[in-house]
Amino acid sequence: MVLSAEQVSLIGQVFESYVLEHHRDEILAILREADEQAHYPVVVDALTLFETNMEIGEFFNAFPSEVLPIFDSALRRAALAALQESAEPAELSLKQNLHARVSGLPVCPELTREHIPKSKDVGHFLSVTGTVIRTSSVKVLEFERSYICNKCKHVFAVKADFEQYYAFCRPAACLNEEGCNSTKFMCLSGTTSSPTCCRDYQEIKIQEQVQRLSVGSIPRCMVVVLEDDLVDSCKSGDDITVYGVVMQRWKPFHEGARCDLELVLKANYVKVNNEQLAGVVIDEEVRKEFEDFWERHRSDPLAGRNEILASLCPQVFGLYLVKLAVAMVLAGGVQRTDAAGTRTRGESHLLLVGDPGTGKSQFLKYAVKIMPRSVLTAGIGSTSAGSSCLLAANSP
Repeated sequence: MVLSAEQVSLIGQVFESYVLEHHRDEILAILREADEQAHYPVVVDALTLFETNMEIGEFFNAFPSEVLPIFDSALRRAALAALQESAEPAELSLKQNLHARVSGLPVCPELTREHIPKSKDVGHFLSVTGTVIRTSSVKVLEFERSYICNKCKHVFAVKADFEQYYAFCRPAACLNEEGCNSTKFMCLSGTTSSPTCCRDYQEIKIQEQVQRLSVGSIPRCMVVVLEDDLVDSCKSGDDITVYGVVMQRWKPFHEGARCDLELVLKANYVKVNNEQLAGVVIDEEVRKEFEDFWERHRSDPLAGRNEILASLCPQVFGLYLVKLAVAMVLAGGVQRTDAAGTRTRGESHLLLVGDPGTGKSQFLKYAVKIMPRSVLTAGIGSTSAGSSCLLAANSP
């Protein structure tokens, strides 16, 4: 089932009026920017949008891949309307690369996930929370090519197929509505110059957050595809919430070889949950508590240190020397620079060696819980030489 022309028109009109009412200032700020080729996002709250028109919410949940381009087109029309209604049009310029970024989905099991989606979620727009464990370099992606028919000289565009790793499927016949049906045409893109229809492209891999898993569960991973303004929006170690469509993709078919399907999340919006400065979370109350604590132990600082160590990983009894080492690694040090300009890092490594059942994993899990940027890896997926020696080639 596809959307009818009336439904497409309804979705476009409702979204255009919504952004003009709730995001006019953001649109005007974008129109004041000097760079006309840059990509600009407008973050839309899904709850507010669905309350405006519940029918839009039903269409969005049923056909997210078709509705999101309609939102972008409506956003460009809203920007044009805001430009025409502005009192200072000379200072504004119309931007074509506007993107509607949907966030704030209702908190329910059907839309919000803390675990990696499965095959039953293909085609659904979801909110997935995880930790970034790998980011690829930003690449240039050709997403559209133009062809010209040798018979009727009709020019038509062919988009890259996301499900086949953005491969271009050559059309079987001319797409002229007059019924040419010729099978001979020539590609115009890249004949005299480099491809013109390109965009920024990046892939990241997210992992389920360990603190949200049950005991004994192995965290699973999923590839997330970022495009345009979303690239470089996060880095390894960040806790993020990705809003996007669950899709599947496969590599070109080969005779006698099995076709392997891969589930990926095509992101529409990325929210970094730990994007705050370290000094922001230290308010006056915490600072006063810190000063009062060390004031009480001024005569015996080691007693204060021991009190802190006793509260570190309380599920493990004793082992104060190990707790002291873990606390020093988590606190870190100060980077030093000698007279020759050589920098010595302040962070140190820690190697815990012991018999099974002595609490090594408990210290690691506790460190993951109290550190804002951390990734817990296990022996699965690592080589016999150790997890630090694991090398994996990114897919092209």
